[in-house]
Order: sequence, then C-alpha cells, then structure tokens
Amino acid sequence: MLTFMSVALLIYGSMHLYAFSKVWMAFPHSFGLAVALILAGIALTFSPLLVWYMERQSWHGATVVAAWVSYTWMGFLFLFICIGLLFDLGHVLATLLHLKWPLSDTMMLGTTGLLALAALGYGLIEARQIQVEEIKITTPKLISGHVTIAQISDLHLGMMSGERFLDRVIAKLQEIKPDIVVATGDIVDGQGDDLDALARHFKSYTPPLGAYAVTGNHEYYAGLENSLRFLRNAGFTVLRGEATVAGGIVLVGVDDHTAISTGQQAMLDTSKALASTTANDYIVLLKHQPVVDSEMRFDIQLSGHIHGGQIFPFVYLTRMIYGVHTGLTELADGRRLYVSRGAGTWGPPIRLFAPPEITLITITSTNK
Repeated sequence: MLTFMSVALLIYGSMHLYAFSKVWMAFPHSFGLAVALILAGIALTFSPLLVWYMERQSWHGATVVAAWVSYTWMGFLFLFICIGLLFDLGHVLATLLHLKWPLSDTMMLGTTGLLALAALGYGLIEARQIQVEEIKITTPKLISGHVTIAQISDLHLGMMSGERFLDRVIAKLQEIKPDIVVATGDIVDGQGDDLDALARHFKSYTPPLGAYAVTGNHEYYAGLENSLRFLRNAGFTVLRGEATVAGGIVLVGVDDHTAISTGQQAMLDTSKALASTTANDYIVLLKHQPVVDSEMRFDIQLSGHIHGGQIFPFVYLTRMIYGVHTGLTELADGRRLYVSRGAGTWGPPIRLFAPPEITLITITSTNK
C-alpha cells in the first residue's frame, strides 16, 4: 500500500510540475511566483490524502467540498496535460521542419487552459447522461419466452455520487422495467457515505425476478462487511461463489480477486455452484473484472471495472491492460463477454467519450 501511494504521489506531483512549468514560462519570473507555484503544487498533489483523512474524521460537509475541488482539479489537470502535450508535439514538429511556431508561451498556456476547461465542462455533462445499451441474445437453452436483465456497474456511491445520482439510475430502471437487476461490482466507493440512506433508494424499484450482486474491488476498499450489509439492505442477493435460478436462467456470481491482496475473505471458486448445472442451462456469470477464465463454464459473462476508460484517451490503456473493449465480445469458443462502461465515476467526476450506461440484456428462447 505504501509503495502504491508513493508511486501515485510521484506521478501526480510530476503532472503538477509539468503544468506549473507552463505557467512559469508564460509569466515574468519572480520569487513570489515561484513560491506560489511550489506551495500550490504541494497542496494540490497531497489534496486526495487530505480528503481521505477528512472523510475518516467524519467531517461530512467539508469533506464533500474538498473532494469536489480536489477531484475536479485532477480531471482538469489531466486534460490540460493531454492538450499541452499535443501542442508540444506540434511545436517540436514545426521546429524540425524549420517552420515558425505561431503561439507564444502565454498564448499556449491560455489556449491549453481554455480547451481543458471546455473539455472538463463537457465531461461533467456527459457523466450525467446515462444511456441504456441494449443487447439481444437468442438461445435454445431457454425453455420458452424471454427474460430481461438490467446490468448496473461501477456506481461508486459515496461522497461525490449520492442520492441525486442514484435517483437517475433508479429512474432508468423504472423506465426499462427489467425482470432481473444484476450489479457487477463497485456499487459503493472506498469512501462510503450514509450508505443506509442510499440503500433505501434501491427499494423504489423491485424487479419481479430479483436483484443480484457481486463484489468489486471497491467493496473491499470500503470494508467488506459494510459493503455486504449495504447491498443486502438495498435488496440484492449477493452471490459469492454461488448460483441461483431466475427466469429460466442460471446466475453465477464470484467475488473480485482484490480480496486476495487485501487479506479479506473471498469466494473465488465457482465449481460447487456449477456442479448442479447441466449443458442445457443458460449460465450468466457475474464477475467484476473483465478477465475470462478459460476453464469456467458460462454462456455470457457480465463485467465492468474499466469504465470504458472514463476519460479519453484512457480507453486505450484499459484495452492494453485487459485485452478487451467495452460492449459485447464473441469469444472463440462460442461464449460471450459483455463489459459495461458503468454508470458512475471514480476520481474526477467526469466522463469524456465514455458515457455512463445501464445495460438491458434480453435473452429470448428459440423454441417455438
């Protein structure tokens, strides 16, 4: 944990060094400016730790304000650096081609800042526009009729995503009226806040065939027992290496493997859950991270975790790490993987070209 925090602070500090160097180059150098930039860089680099400390002191109001300032700045800083690096590349290419670069340091700073601010504003709006993604599957394994499943994932409920956000999620569920609701992890955040009140909001929509959930990595960061209590109070049956039958299909859930690194109890083995199933059962596997186990038997795996990158161009990083893209993937052996972009945000409260989603999966029988 200490190593992770040290590396994270080093990277975040380097980001501030880059951005503030642009400010330094754009204005007349002075001792006062140097001191101001150094102090601001230190304060902003360590601001996420300050939020973490304040949350644990139960300073609710101040913590919410500090979190919004800290993480909104984080989003702006990332966008500023991405845009600034594009300008730097253009400047280098112009130099190599012996062309005159039209922008001064001051103009580059202003243009970069304005574009980053515009992208931040768009990202704040996009993060609130929940889309319903629909996929349709036909199978002879369903005896007759059809069953609809709504997948919600990565809500990250807590200080920055509270009742208003959850009301938008619930409103979408009431609109599409699925038979089953499944939650594929990270429903709560590492910094939980008033989870009992949030749990009651889920009761405003009760799917006729039940609601089921699995743990994500943030359920462990928030504390497993607190997270499980919240999910159960919200009306979810938590599947931990277990299976259940609903609507003619078999739902199987597995804990997130983050439990191993945190030393908490985990149910990662689904062999017992699958022992009572047959080749004629349509199996829906709920697993937070989009890692496919070649030995695990299922028809479709529903995952989340990667947020579709959340902020462009992180989507390319998540594809490189996990080797999958969001949406539906037909696997070589006939199985399917669906990776949700999730509905919430983590860190910066923005999404850029990765709109939040709730997925509606309709499984229809091919039997007449």
